[in-house]
Amino acid sequence: MLILGWGIVTAGTALWTFGYLTDGTRAFVDWSARMPFWIADFLPNMESEIGLVLVLIGMVAIYWQKRW
Repeated sequence: MLILGWGIVTAGTALWTFGYLTDGTRAFVDWSARMPFWIADFLPNMESEIGLVLVLIGMVAIYWQKRW
């Protein structure tokens, strides 16, 4: 589970970086209307949102066994 988690985190980071640096597609959530500008700047499009979700899922997979 540890190696799978690191793979998901790496893929999520790459996807978030790609989304952050490109225009990409429209975001799922209008972050600028709901959050301060400094948070909304990190999620400008759909690719960056999916990348952030993958990073969070990967972190859960990495630390899941340490809890038990």
